[in-house]
Amino acid sequence: MSKKVYIPILIAIIILQILVGVYAANKKEYMHMDEAYSYGLMNYDKISITDDEDFMAGWHDKQYFLDYLEVNSDEVTDLMPVYENQKNDVHPPLFYLLLRIAATFTVDNFTLWTGFIMNMIILAIASVTLFFIAKKLFKSPVYALLVTAVYATSMALMETTIYIRMYALSTLSILLFTYITMKIEENQKDGKIGLKYLILTSLVLLMGGLTHYYFFIYVFGVYVYLLIKHIRRKEYKFLVKYTVTLAISAALYLLIFPYAINHIFFGYRGIDATDPITLQNLIFGIGSYLNEINKAIFNYGLPIYILAVLIIFAVFKIREKRASSKKCNDVKIESQELKQEEIREKKNRNQFILMILIPTLIYFIVVLIQSPYKELRYIMPICPEIVLLTIYVTKLALGKYIKEKYLCTGLAVVFAVIVLTPGLTDNKLNFAYEYRKELVETVEQNNTPIVCVFDPNANRFMDNMYLYTKADRTYIMNVEDYSVEAVREVLKNENVENGVTLVIDNQPKYLSYEEYEKLAW
Repeated sequence: MSKKVYIPILIAIIILQILVGVYAANKKEYMHMDEAYSYGLMNYDKISITDDEDFMAGWHDKQYFLDYLEVNSDEVTDLMPVYENQKNDVHPPLFYLLLRIAATFTVDNFTLWTGFIMNMIILAIASVTLFFIAKKLFKSPVYALLVTAVYATSMALMETTIYIRMYALSTLSILLFTYITMKIEENQKDGKIGLKYLILTSLVLLMGGLTHYYFFIYVFGVYVYLLIKHIRRKEYKFLVKYTVTLAISAALYLLIFPYAINHIFFGYRGIDATDPITLQNLIFGIGSYLNEINKAIFNYGLPIYILAVLIIFAVFKIREKRASSKKCNDVKIESQELKQEEIREKKNRNQFILMILIPTLIYFIVVLIQSPYKELRYIMPICPEIVLLTIYVTKLALGKYIKEKYLCTGLAVVFAVIVLTPGLTDNKLNFAYEYRKELVETVEQNNTPIVCVFDPNANRFMDNMYLYTKADRTYIMNVEDYSVEAVREVLKNENVENGVTLVIDNQPKYLSYEEYEKLAW
């Protein structure tokens, strides 16, 4: 397939991906607390709004909460919070800087579309990078288009698009690092590495490291693979140059953001936060993440997919045996030169797949052990690799028995069915929070006051930040002061004819006037 054919198809896939992202974004009804932090940490003068002196025991209008989330006119040129807040929190600053730049296009106005559009652009670049990785791996633009299309229309892509955190940027960083390393491996001879590749490697290392610390796990996996491969080949000159590049990149990184050391080794999300590893925890974690992969990439169809592959394998294996017994004498001996070329190509593909498989597995295992919650967000950055590996392994298993064009068409049909069946499996977007739609509309339309009972020792206030931006009046009450009488006292001068919204234990609930009179909870 020529460039004139596959480039327009790739562009069409990216356009489809953007449409899929817009579809997912329109489903979004609420924010995760970390998304609220994304907006606040890139512009506010402190980490949390709960640190404000006037936060507790008082009424606030919606603008009070919007000020935390939006870039105001007098803040446009002040980028200090981007760096200072990340220094005092547990994440590197690049994602917040990009979100801050995006937010300058919507000054004095908070909108989730700032994050959505930024993620769509990042993921569009990620999908193009994935295409070129797959093209290099499969030696086929057709399979590369299939891999890209599967990821571009997956629930994983949709979740990554609408979850306004650093995971889209981390996805791109991992793919860029993989592609550049593949180019280095492809072009290096006798330990010689082009200077441009070393510079690109360093830039991507800075980009990924300043986005998310888990990026270093993937880099470690790639380095382990390169170390083993080039030591076996006694290509020490290559290893020295590559290692020096990593060391220089690390030094530059620490000059830019030295606080990473404290975050990684001493922070509450760093190494010291690792829970004791038990067999039960491992089994639970593996099960949880496999379920997330099954849902986000296969739309709960992984068991059916595996079964279909096994059945096709068995059928064509039997057919091959019957066919081979009928034509034992009709064998053409290919030229030695052609055989050698095939062996070389196969060897290169095997090396590339190992270079992707090893770091992906290491990333998965470390995240499995380290992540505080077993949720899709922590493995979002390796979802493209999972799609790539799945299709590669399937082709490897069936490619000997089925002609390439038929196999690729068959896989395209299988994944098309998988993509188009969310309605049948009731597969919902986790980060859309569609179940909150009615509550938000009720608060907006009825203009109901909100009373939030806040527990400073279990600070989950940001869980409902989005709701507070929809109400004209929100009162923050310390949990120690909470009682039915205290709530009634706070609301005695408020108009509650259209109802009240109470937030207790971070769970919001709308009460009609009649329910409020009984204070049913």
